Amino acid sequence: MTAELVWAVVAAAGDGRRLGHERPKAFVKLGDRPLLAHAIELLEGHPRVERIVVVVPEGWEEPTALLADELAAGKVAASVAGGPTRALSVAAGLREVADAATAVLVHDAARPFASEALVDRVLAGLEDADGAVPGVPVSDTVKRVRDGSVAETLERSELRAVQTPQAFRAEALRRAYAGPPDDISGATDCAQLVERTGGRVVVVEGEAANVKITDADDLARAEAAVRGAA
Repeated sequence: MTAELVWAVVAAAGDGRRLGHERPKAFVKLGDRPLLAHAIELLEGHPRVERIVVVVPEGWEEPTALLADELAAGKVAASVAGGPTRALSVAAGLREVADAATAVLVHDAARPFASEALVDRVLAGLEDADGAVPGVPVSDTVKRVRDGSVAETLERSELRAVQTPQAFRAEALRRAYAGPPDDISGATDCAQLVERTGGRVVVVEGEAANVKITDADDLARAEAAVRGAA
């Protein structure tokens, strides 16, 4: 994939209420930096990533640009306002991606511990697929439940918990997001939409450390991990 032109979209438009903060989640501090800084630095430092689009809550575009300047993140091409759901926020970011881009990475600012090697793996997964997502095995038994009763016990060996960053052929991702907003708004990740439009998505090895910061307990554990690594 040496000829690919890779752009990245960082989804960072969530609010901070579940973290117990009034400011947006991406601007809550982890260590001495906002969560968003970790995602920007990962992509800024990766040699395959050409440009970055950051999607933030409305009104936070200028603070994002200032953060990029502070980080000397020259790859940040734009910061734009997101939508009411993650999928619509990604759609807003995708509109800022250059037409010349041939591959698009989508990463959540809420996953601050993703590694450069993980970016390498998802990009390599595009060799023979429309999309590539990192996944980790599910250790718990998972049951499908209807009306409070178990309807089915799923085969655990076939299940993966999927993470970001996810990588896609640009044309496949654009096609997936070309439908009406109501058709895409409820998707929980980009791969779901690419699958729905007939794209082939492969799973590569994820990382146990690549946790998602969702609530205050997650943030506390992440803070402990940062302090332990210092």
